[in-house]
Amino acid sequence: MKICLISKYPPIEGGESSKAYWLAKGLGERGHEIYIVTNAWEVESNCRERFLEEDIDKYQPKNVTVYNTSPFISHQYIPYANPFTEKLASLAIDVIKKYDVDLIDSWYILPFGVSAFIAKIITNKPQILRHAGSDMSRLLDSPYLSTLFIELFNKVDKIVTYPERRKQFLDLGIPEEKMFFNRICVDTKAFNPNCKSFDLSNYSEIYKDNLPVITYIGKASKQKGIFKLTKALSKINEDFVLLLVTKGREIQKLKENIGKFKLKNKTIFLDFVPPWRIPAIMKASTCVVSPEWDFPVTSHTPILPREAMCMGRCTIISKDLFNKRTYTDMIDRVHTIVVDPTNIKSFKNNLEIVIKNPAVAEEIGSNARKLAEKHENFNEYVKRIEKLYRNILY
Repeated sequence: MKICLISKYPPIEGGESSKAYWLAKGLGERGHEIYIVTNAWEVESNCRERFLEEDIDKYQPKNVTVYNTSPFISHQYIPYANPFTEKLASLAIDVIKKYDVDLIDSWYILPFGVSAFIAKIITNKPQILRHAGSDMSRLLDSPYLSTLFIELFNKVDKIVTYPERRKQFLDLGIPEEKMFFNRICVDTKAFNPNCKSFDLSNYSEIYKDNLPVITYIGKASKQKGIFKLTKALSKINEDFVLLLVTKGREIQKLKENIGKFKLKNKTIFLDFVPPWRIPAIMKASTCVVSPEWDFPVTSHTPILPREAMCMGRCTIISKDLFNKRTYTDMIDRVHTIVVDPTNIKSFKNNLEIVIKNPAVAEEIGSNARKLAEKHENFNEYVKRIEKLYRNILY
């Protein structure tokens, strides 16, 4: 099949971009032709992943071709706006016609789902619509967007969603047969404990062999818990490395905190990296911390802790994330460590367990990998998407 995927994609940072990449890669490896249409190179610098020369081959995996809107063309009109939606739609129409694409798969409603719908109407190709948590909360709640979104839900060929959203769609008048309930899986071959590790020796002024590495991957923001993490770590006297893979609007505040808490000589800052380099960073980590709390999108459930578990890494997660866990049989202190990020003393004590006793972290990580292997089946996930495509086309 030939699929046009209109979506976030690297170098856009974040979970939805990463999920789109791994799905495109998985479909391409099964012989499908995947054409990505995105505006990824127009993303704000604070949300852009840093590419290295060796990343170019990974950027377009087997049978995947990426088409980007240009950041170098300024469309001047009043009132000024960057016409993302229109540019994506126009580019998608060109791609669909050039390659005689069979189906449009759109991921994230604004602007990608709207762009895809314009392309659907003009090319008469079926469209799948996927959403994220913010689509169905903050954006859908807007009086200037809700009417458009509901019309889209009614007119696309299928909505890829989660069972938890069933009632919300029904309340909006969307019939259940329009919905396709899906659970995204982690590729346990890519996220594998035997993969190559990120080389920390380049940071010899901070990293020494056998020092425990506490890793945070994500935006620098209050709700992600990064400021609670730095405060808790500042109260620990043991030697460790804090590896921060982060940027965002509050990055300067974070750097100031690192200085204030006297963590500068223990901290390695990395820019956001593309999804294919995340496994190596996790491999180099003693523990991956996801202390998200009081997140404004209540349904937000990042896949990153599951990726770390697939890597056989110990995770420390917030109570908020534990209560939304995908693995219902996940047990605190067996497969992960659960913390209340707002209780700094308790948070510090739990971090200290991992720092002082790396063997504990190794055991939890090993248990986590075994649990993940029970639940993650990436091949079946890709096959379900193939079946969805076929059911729509044939």
